[in-house]
Amino acid sequence: MIVMVVRNPSAGETVDPFGVSPYTLDEVWALTRRLSPRADVRVASRAASGEILNEYDRLWPLAESAPTTTWAMLLADDDLRYRYLCFDFDTNSGNARRDAERMAYWLSELNVPHLLCISGPSGGRHIWVRLLEPEDAHAVREVALLAKSLLPSLDPQPLLNPAAGCVRPPYAPHRTSGYSNPVGDHGAISEHSAPDGFLDQLHVLLGDLGAELPAPQTALPHGITVDEDGQLRLRGARRPLSMKMEAVLHGPAGTDTSHTLARVLIACADARWGYRDIAELLPTAPSLEHARTRRIGDRRVARTTQQVTKVLTAAWRYAVAFVASNPRKTAGDDAGYRDRVSTVTAAVQKALARADALPGLWATHNGRVGGTHSQRAVLDALCLYMLQSAQHVVEADVRRLAADTGYGRTTVHTALRALAQDDMTSPWIERVGEPEGPHAQRYRLHPRFSTEELRQDRTQARMRANHDLHPLYRATIREIGTRLELLAHDVFAAPRSLGRTNGLLYKLTPENGVSSTSELTLRSGVSPEMIRRRLSQLSAAGLISREDGGWRRLSPTVRDFVARRLDVDGYLAERRRRYDEERLIWAWWQAEITWMEKKAKHRRGRRPTHFESDRADYAAYPRGPTRRADHAQAARLVKAGFLERGLALAA
Repeated sequence: MIVMVVRNPSAGETVDPFGVSPYTLDEVWALTRRLSPRADVRVASRAASGEILNEYDRLWPLAESAPTTTWAMLLADDDLRYRYLCFDFDTNSGNARRDAERMAYWLSELNVPHLLCISGPSGGRHIWVRLLEPEDAHAVREVALLAKSLLPSLDPQPLLNPAAGCVRPPYAPHRTSGYSNPVGDHGAISEHSAPDGFLDQLHVLLGDLGAELPAPQTALPHGITVDEDGQLRLRGARRPLSMKMEAVLHGPAGTDTSHTLARVLIACADARWGYRDIAELLPTAPSLEHARTRRIGDRRVARTTQQVTKVLTAAWRYAVAFVASNPRKTAGDDAGYRDRVSTVTAAVQKALARADALPGLWATHNGRVGGTHSQRAVLDALCLYMLQSAQHVVEADVRRLAADTGYGRTTVHTALRALAQDDMTSPWIERVGEPEGPHAQRYRLHPRFSTEELRQDRTQARMRANHDLHPLYRATIREIGTRLELLAHDVFAAPRSLGRTNGLLYKLTPENGVSSTSELTLRSGVSPEMIRRRLSQLSAAGLISREDGGWRRLSPTVRDFVARRLDVDGYLAERRRRYDEERLIWAWWQAEITWMEKKAKHRRGRRPTHFESDRADYAAYPRGPTRRADHAQAARLVKAGFLERGLALAA
């Protein structure tokens, strides 16, 4: 056992190089060795000037002596299962002290040993819990996201990334001054552990307190892409800002620096700028002051490099999503938004309730009806788009539907046709208008589910965040998104995988609680004989388990391991990449057709009357020796990144 002895600096003893820790550096390092679930920790980098950065990008073996900078302990073991929970409360995001006290109170109510640490001079808080048994990363992720919905200052990132999630351990020095100062005995995590089943109890408690999980991420909305830096941007050629916004960009930030930053970023996103364009202006543009500094009392203090990146990235992602959701042709103040959310939610709820009441309709092997499981998945995805955009009419191309359902584009196309035709049952959706140029077909639910007036909005993007909307709206988005995410995985979609029927049963098996074989038969429409075979396959793969009274779905993270074992991992990611390339080629060709039909356009050998290109968004489409369009060359250029480098981006 390590005994932590308090040192008295006045007695002539050497203290650690950070100046304020009451323990020697070797003793702090020894405690970290004792606590760490891995043989390495992450250490902070040092700038050329000697300043210690808030960037823990290097591994440091615990077998060596303590590093000259500070360090952070990894929370998960080598198997990527969490050994510790650490709730990290940041003063930059809210009232860290109050939120930490709330979390500590909830843990005390559950009789869980925990350790509160004041993390450094800024007043942040860490709450540590040692787990009796290693916990699955997915279960920890859900608890972290639930807690984040109730505690604004919580930074959930250490609990979302089992490979690299780390926090400075008790007594570890802070990079500027001070140290992680425990409020209580560190034996709460070095000698005691949370009881078995604690994570489930905390999950239930947070749910009872009103916590909600965010909806799973679906494919990127129409018109948004990811640039070479991994940042979002709107497709299209970059344009200069208007004179008014140019003045705002280079003018003072004013008293409300956050509002000024949002105005500038929204204007830049609308002009098809990229994140790198903004980052280059960050040191000099006065309007970006909110990203550079934060207010403390009546003065502003410079943010750290990591804080600047965090603030600017979050603001930029919001700006891109806002512009995609609110085209300039529509008013920014959408007075009818809340009413539309209610009517769209009611229509979707009615359609889904009807679909749930007819499980046999979606049974692939039911010869009396023409429904399939793919049709139900496509219907779910369309309903999700309607909720995300708060519109009764949405544009949906087969490639995006394929990405969100896991089915191929041909299967999706067939499902759309079946859902829209009046066969042996009433249709579920109906087409609105015709596809135009790069725009896909638009759909709405059949009028028997909604009698709302047709709207001609073409949008797939999410509306701006509005946390005041009724819980049914958010819960429905989360429910549909979760169903689609469970099904759209390599382990069920790829050739030589477990197959679609196994994916359907996996999706229908509850994670909390159990379902009997008869219940799964009723809900899936699959025959009892096939149900039993499929459940045995899922159980053998480790995706579900047999419990008293039925079957329970295990952690979704297991799917990744099964996919690697079956050698099918990466199949859907590769297909999405291929579909994105096809979408860009089509948009490029449509732009070429538009240019060819344009009057008084520039021709080779003709002197231009002005210096602006009349191919504002696209370079010329490749052509062969006979001047016929060379689609194969276009495909090669797109695959090489020709369009994504900014030469031409599809709007």
